[in-house]
Amino acid sequence: MKNWSQLWMEGTLWLEAQMAQARIARYRERISMAPTASLGPEAIIDNLQGDKECIVIGEHSYVRGRLLTYGHGGQITIGEWCYIGARSEVWSMDSIRLGNRVLVAHDVNIHDGTAHSKEPQERHEHYRHILQKGHPLAWSGLPGVSSASIVIEDDVWISFGVTILKGVRIGKGSVIAANSIVTEDIPENVLYRNTIQPVITPLKG
Repeated sequence: MKNWSQLWMEGTLWLEAQMAQARIARYRERISMAPTASLGPEAIIDNLQGDKECIVIGEHSYVRGRLLTYGHGGQITIGEWCYIGARSEVWSMDSIRLGNRVLVAHDVNIHDGTAHSKEPQERHEHYRHILQKGHPLAWSGLPGVSSASIVIEDDVWISFGVTILKGVRIGKGSVIAANSIVTEDIPENVLYRNTIQPVITPLKG
């Protein structure tokens, strides 16, 4: 016979599962999603424009991370048989397009915009606008912010902890090694990794 603690735990897990299913059902109403595509319980969808076609997920793809388009613009298109890992974030104010069979591991960041101005006053005014009125709904409310589209071609594997910044194209079949930062185009069928030079300093002496 189950004790009170076991019953409480089972009830909690059941409630969490029901809440996750309800949340995912709401997300599906906000995006264009193929019948065979699915969202994991960790998935977060922030389609701030409201247009379902701003976020498109293709057949057999599985998203466990966060997809976000801004109120002033953005387009995320995910092809067929793709995977977006837990805690990975894809934020678009321009256009981010993944081809087919693209694998994105956990803790990956893909951002096609600079988010804020380099100028302190513009950055502060933007931040205050977000707090007081929400995110600006037009580019005119984002002085100093820039964006450029990202394209990730077919059969790319992006390992964990990678950051991909605006304006890059990753050629088909390439592999991006863990914790790399991508700021320029990557050719097809290569292994890309950042060189890490360790620095070892004695604590004493």
